[in-house]
Amino acid sequence: MRETLARNLRKYRRAQRLSQEELGHRAELDRTYISSIERCVYSATVDVVGRLADALGIPALELLRPASESAEAKSSSATSAEVAGTKGRPKKGAKPARKSEESTQRRATARKKPGP
Repeated sequence: MRETLARNLRKYRRAQRLSQEELGHRAELDRTYISSIERCVYSATVDVVGRLADALGIPALELLRPASESAEAKSSSATSAEVAGTKGRPKKGAKPARKSEESTQRRATARKKPGP
């Protein structure tokens, strides 16, 4: 089960072009913890699986679904891009926008020029 979670987490994260750091930020988990899950060093609790799934915008079951079941589900319901949420994403090699709300606000405040 640990390997299934690791494989699916990596697959969905990469399909959405998210770094481990960005996924960790969205799920309120440390980047190193995401890495450890993907490498099968740690196993995740049900709560952590739920947080990761929410951050990826997918049902938690998708992270725990074995590869054979996952392939069957995709072929019967939607394309892999639609399932992974990559429809309309930039092409491979393009840098994704990774601005957090806080850093965006800081930049906007720094750009404001004082009045006359």
